[in-house]
Parts: sequence; structure tokens; C-alpha cells
Amino acid sequence: MKRDEQQAAADRRNYWSARVENWRGSGLTQKEYCEKERISLERFGSWKRRLDRETHVGGDAIVAVPSRIVSSALFASRSALGLVVNERYRLEIPDTFSPSTLEAVLQVLNRL
Repeated sequence: MKRDEQQAAADRRNYWSARVENWRGSGLTQKEYCEKERISLERFGSWKRRLDRETHVGGDAIVAVPSRIVSSALFASRSALGLVVNERYRLEIPDTFSPSTLEAVLQVLNRL
């Protein structure tokens, strides 16, 4: 890939990374955000998935877990647990994290 092409690819990645971060802080659904910003929902979703794949570490996937079943996920036998709450908050929880502290954090997040 030529230097100009590499720069263009980096610029596109930075652009979509900023869009995804703005969405995460917006409190909107992906559809609402894309309509408000007048961007393609399909392209946004594609970039979000791509960026999410780039950012997770160690080959463990980040999985959305409904908060009503989180108590059963607290005791997963993995070295770390990725948790998404209401598509707004992403938590990466090490196996040494206290279940009672996690429960308190989730209660606060669910009130926001």
C-alpha cells in the first residue's frame, strides 16, 4: 500500500473511531445516532464491529450480557469478562474483581 493510501486508511479509521466514541457517549441507540448525524447505519455498524475486533485483547470476545442475567456471569471461569450494559457502557472485568462491587456498579449504571 502506498503512503497516501495508508494515510487515507488511517484517516478513515480515525474518523469512524471518533464517530463510534461519540455515539457511545451520546446515550442514543445506533439508529438514532446515525439518523441524527445523517450517516449510514450499515456503514456505522460495520466500522463499529471492525473497531471492536481491533480493540479486544487476547482473543476473548466482548459479549453483550443483559443485566438481569449478570449474576450468573459473575462466576465465569475466564481470566476476564467483557460486559456491555444497555449498549452504553463497556466493562472489562478481571477475574479478581469483587462480585459485590460489580453488582453495585451495575446498579448505578442501570439508574443512569
